[in-house]
Formats: sequence, structure tokens, C-alpha cells
Amino acid sequence: MKYLVKEQKIFPPFLIQGSGLFASIRRQYLIHSEFLSAMIVVAIFVNFIAFCGKQDQGNPIFRLINTIISFIISLDVILKLSLIRTLYLNPQYYGLGFAILDILSGPLSFLLNIYYINSEVTINFADILLLLRIFCLERIRLLIRDVFYILYVSRYINYALLLTFYVYSYIAYTLFQVVSPNFFRNVFKSMLSMFQVLTLDSWNQQVNQPVSKVYGQICGVFFLFFILFMFFYFINLLLGAFVSYYSNPHLRRNFEYDFAHDEQLNPEIAIEYRQSIDIKSALKVLGLEQNAYETARDNWGMGDYEWVIYLYISLQVIYQIIQIFYDIKIGAFIIEQIFGIIIIWQFIIKLKQYISFRRLQHNQMDDEASYQLEEASVRLYVLILLALSGPIATIVDLITYPVFNILRWGPMLRVLSVLAILYVQKLIYKFYEVLPGVSHIIIFIGGILFSMALIGHQCLSSTDDLFKSLTSTYLFMLQVVTFDSWGDIARKVIQQNGVLFVIYFLFLTIFVGFFLMNMLVGVMATMTQPKTQELFEKDNIMRQRINERSVQQLNEQIQQNKNESINELKQLLDDFNNSRTNDKMYIIIDGIQYEITTKNFIQLNDEQ
Repeated sequence: MKYLVKEQKIFPPFLIQGSGLFASIRRQYLIHSEFLSAMIVVAIFVNFIAFCGKQDQGNPIFRLINTIISFIISLDVILKLSLIRTLYLNPQYYGLGFAILDILSGPLSFLLNIYYINSEVTINFADILLLLRIFCLERIRLLIRDVFYILYVSRYINYALLLTFYVYSYIAYTLFQVVSPNFFRNVFKSMLSMFQVLTLDSWNQQVNQPVSKVYGQICGVFFLFFILFMFFYFINLLLGAFVSYYSNPHLRRNFEYDFAHDEQLNPEIAIEYRQSIDIKSALKVLGLEQNAYETARDNWGMGDYEWVIYLYISLQVIYQIIQIFYDIKIGAFIIEQIFGIIIIWQFIIKLKQYISFRRLQHNQMDDEASYQLEEASVRLYVLILLALSGPIATIVDLITYPVFNILRWGPMLRVLSVLAILYVQKLIYKFYEVLPGVSHIIIFIGGILFSMALIGHQCLSSTDDLFKSLTSTYLFMLQVVTFDSWGDIARKVIQQNGVLFVIYFLFLTIFVGFFLMNMLVGVMATMTQPKTQELFEKDNIMRQRINERSVQQLNEQIQQNKNESINELKQLLDDFNNSRTNDKMYIIIDGIQYEITTKNFIQLNDEQ
């Protein structure tokens, strides 16, 4: 009941204090408003459960109760607007979004029930609107705010997940559209089919097997890697964000309303809030907003040209929509070549940077060799992607389109440029860091499944086509441990070959499916959780506020002392050049540490 009946102290004093009937009504309404909302939701559920069956769509009792409930919600909206309008529209308490849901579930639903009572479609729509009231309960509101905050903080993980999923879907569309048009006729069907694989729903029999009958069972590797990478890794990263948020109290944001922390209605807090800025804005004022990510994006990623890839993907999706109705292949070919030229230009730039980087590597000390090797591998990774999506994709287009009138393979290669976006490549690189930590579990599971596949192939080859070859049997073992529509085949095997195979399938489902597969998920989640926890810790720091005037004064001091700082740097370099020591000297520019290994390596002119 403590969530339904509120204490007076959490509300603004100007809404609680006062004498007279109006003030008393407003005070009691504020205290018991959540209790009223809960009773409305209970009434909605009881009405739908008790009277809304298929045979009772026109039940007059059901329609009458729904109309009464929508009328009560309408009165509740009127009370909120007349009694506590400033608090009602305050995003820290209720907000405009939830107020709109109130209007949809109340006045609009009531009007539809009254004026269109003979229209079944309209009445059903009114019932759907009425159900929106459920989302306006306080605990649901807080949960929704939590979810949106988590998705905001982990937005780069979500972007990388969506972009990588699109790349995989586009490759599947290109490879399999001819042999399996029911699942891969266009990009959108391919995305739906790959999402089906991602949820492990009939991924082997419905999606993989029709393709494998034409191209061979090797296609199973394509889908297996997709499951390992997208389901076990990326989904675990996303789940890790929720686990990090809810398992660390110091990372949790308190969205419950309290006037003491109301930055809009509390005068003391409001003045302080208006005179302050968050740390992120303060860094911009001081000219320090370029963080390590942006520096790395310029060095390793596409830099400021990442927007070109986003534009390319957007136009590609638009073309796929238009292609459903019209064939405009020549227009798509021209657009593909324009973006191909841009990517080739980026490839040339990155190639020059890579060559310069490799030359500089020879002057680095041995203690930095591991770091330099990591950076070289990332730069080479980006260079290979740009080579595939730039010059090679353009050459493929220029051969396949004029000669065979086919525009498939070039765009498939060009879409790989998405993987060069920095936050995508960082998460892919993180995957290869996680992979060694779970490789022993993967090998163990693979070995057990291979042994079980040998048994199944030898003993059950005459029972079903799935056991005809060792490869198809192995894929069926994976189908069993991912709980993908295996029951009917298991029953057929047991009926024809005896109850001994009950133990066979129990071992697969319980030991491998439940125990080992969950162990794999748990270890991956444990290894990826620190990454997501770091995101919340960073956001927690960036949301801290600092006095804006102090930031401006600090910026002025930095500008005034800029020349003095340069003079100090000159003196430091002179001392280093004149010294007899062989110690190393380091300077940091834009967050990157540079090592000075020779005397007189740097000279500062007086103009600087």
C-alpha cells in the first residue's frame, strides 16, 4: 500500500498546504491518485477476463463497463488538469507522454464507445486505447523510464547490434534469395528469417535445411556463427546492461518523484540547476570534448565520414522498399557507384595512413610492441573492409551489371563497410577478447555433440533423412540443444528404435541443453558485464553538474595562461635537450601519449 498511498512531504507545498474544501480535495487527490489508478486498472482487467470472450464481443455488460471506465478516466484527466496541472505535466512526476496516454485511454476511448457503438472495428480500437491506461501506473512509469534510460546508455551496443544484424541479413539475402525465396526474397524477408534464427525458432528445419539442400550442409556454419555471435554475444551484452543497472544500487537512477529534488518546481533547486551545467557540457566549454572514442574514430575508423555509411544504408533500405513495386536497377547502380567512389577515396586515405604507421613502428620501443601490434591489427582490419567494400565491390559491379544485369554481389561487399564504424568494430574486437575465455566450453560442447552425432548417424540413418549424413545429424544435435522443434522427431525415433533413446535425448536436452549451454551464457555474461557497467559509470559522472560561472572562469584562465604554458613547455624541452640523461620523455597531445627518444626532436618557435 505504500506505493498506492503517498506521503504529503513528497509533493510541492503549494499543492498540499491551504485550507478550505478545494485545498482539501486537492490534497486527498494527490495522496490517493495512485490508488485510484490501480483500481481503474483492476476494473479493466476484471472486465476483460469476466466478459470479453470470443462469444461475448457484443456483450452489453462488457460494453457498458468499458464505457463507464473510460468516463472515469476522463474525469481523472479533468481533475489532474484542474487541480495539479503544473505537477501533472512535469516530466519528473508524470509528463506529457503519459498525459497523452491518459487522454487516449479516457476521453478518446469514451467518445468512440458513445458515437461508434455499432462499428465493431472502432469499438475494438476503443478497447485497445483503454488498455493503454495500464502504462500510467506509477510502478510501470518508473519501469518504462528505467528501460529507456538503459537503452540510452547502451545505445552504441544497440546500434552495433542493429547494424551487424542488417549486414548479416543482407548477406543472407544475396546468397539465398534464389534457392529459398520464401525466406530470402528481399531484404525484409531476410531480416525476418534471420530474426527467426536469432530467436532459435525452427532455425534448422525451416531456414537452414532448404538452403543446405542446394548449397550443402556447409551453410549451417553461416547460421551457427550468426547464433554464436548475435545470440550468445550481442544479446548477452544487451542483457548485461540490464544486469549492471539493476545489480548496482549506486548506478540506479531514482525516477520516483520527490519535491526536494524537483529541478522545475522547487525554487531553490531550480535556481541552482539553471546556474549549472553537466560535466559533458563543461568539457565542451573547455574544449576537451574530444574523448578517446573520437580520437580513435579519426585514427582507426571512418572519422567524420561515418555519416556516408549511414546514408548508404538508408538509401539501400529505401531502394529495397521501392523494388517491391518497381524495378529501378539502373538508378540503384548509379547510387552504388557514387558511394563506391567515396569508399575508394577513404580506402586510399587509410592505406596511406597505414603505410605511415608501419614505418613509424620501427622507431618504437619494445615495451610498446604489444600495443602497436593491436593498433596495427585494427588498422589492417579497417583497411581490408574498405578494400572489399570499395575497389573490389566496384569492380564486381562493373562486371556483373553490364554483362549479366545482376546487381547483387557488389552491394553485398559494399555493405561490409558498416563493420568499419568504430563502435561496431570495438564490439567485434571485444568478441575476440571474450572468445578465448569460453573456447574450452565451446570445444567441450562441440565434442559431446559430435560424439552424439556419430551415434545418431550410425543407429538412426534409416529412421529419418536428418540422420542420413554426419553433418545433418550434427546440425540436428544443435537443433535439439537449442530446443528447436525437436519433439516430433524424438518421438518418431523412440517409437521405431526403442525406449533406450529416451536416455539419448534426455542427455542432450538436460546435460548439454540446460547445463552446458547455460554455462556458456553465464560465462559470456560475466565477461561482458564489466563493459556495460563502465557505460553506466561514465554516464553517472557525465550527469554530475558544476557551476557554469566557475567553468567560464576556468576557461578564461586557461586562455590567459596559454602563452605561459607554452613558455613552460619550451623550458622543459630545453632542459631535456641540455641534460646528459638518456631517460625517456613523454608528452600528451589530445589524449595521446608521444615518446621523445632523441635530443632536439622538437623545437618551439617564438611565434607559437
